[in-house]
Amino acid sequence: MEKTDAQLAHDASRGDSAAFGVLVQRYRAALVGYVAGLIRARDDAEDLAQEAFLRAWQQAPLLREPATVGRWLYRIAHNLAISHIRRPRPVPLVVEPAEPAQRAEATDCEDRFAAVLAAIGQLGESHRQVIARKHFGGCTVDQVAAQLGVPPGTVRSRLGRAYAELRQLLAQELIQD
Repeated sequence: MEKTDAQLAHDASRGDSAAFGVLVQRYRAALVGYVAGLIRARDDAEDLAQEAFLRAWQQAPLLREPATVGRWLYRIAHNLAISHIRRPRPVPLVVEPAEPAQRAEATDCEDRFAAVLAAIGQLGESHRQVIARKHFGGCTVDQVAAQLGVPPGTVRSRLGRAYAELRQLLAQELIQD
């Protein structure tokens, strides 16, 4: 019989690395997707999710409520993502390609995805969280609700408002182009 997240977290808090490994397998894709939705950079999201798991393993003995392990992992990842966003970065050097054909390599799909990510970045924190967890983290409405500690109806209403705001932001971008 497969152990629950709470049982695995309890075992991990007592130093069971195999139990923690199962938690990592269960949450890895969702955390990477969630962080990517927040910071809009997939490579950095992989690194931050890995860092979140490392910190969780180091702090596992401090976890008082094993049943909230999912919410706890998301909180660690969220805090790391916010720190990453706030970290000052050097301005990248932009080198123009030698041939005009090289500039046209970006596909329409990539442009649309970039526009959607930029619009998500303009959403308020609560709307960005539900969008990121649902669509980038692959969670159901009930899972998002459990992770955020709110009723599923609240998640649905936040999603509805977030979608409406995204439609408005994307429509404005189309008008400007």
